[in-house]
Amino acid sequence: MAGAAAPKCTAPSNHNNLRIRITFYYNTLPDFDTDNVSKPIWDALIGVVYLDDSQLGERIARRKDINGSYRIRGINPELAAAIAEGDDFVFVEIEEIGPNEVNLI
Repeated sequence: MAGAAAPKCTAPSNHNNLRIRITFYYNTLPDFDTDNVSKPIWDALIGVVYLDDSQLGERIARRKDINGSYRIRGINPELAAAIAEGDDFVFVEIEEIGPNEVNLI
């Protein structure tokens, strides 16, 4: 995971409120706990994407059926290409959470 992230990051972020979204795209429903598989990914990105995982103010781990039917606007080109290949994959997004941002579920 760190090897895939390294070319996209010039230096680890020192921002203290980051959001990470890890999405597992699959063909057949996996038999693993999404949270348990996400932790090693968070740890692998330390020193590459962020300095320490304590900078992660919001952690989202989810799974999506790659064969589902979706309406997608403004899709990331890399995500679109991976979906088009049709194989299982993991997509990781990291962004800074703004100081005035409020997320209500």
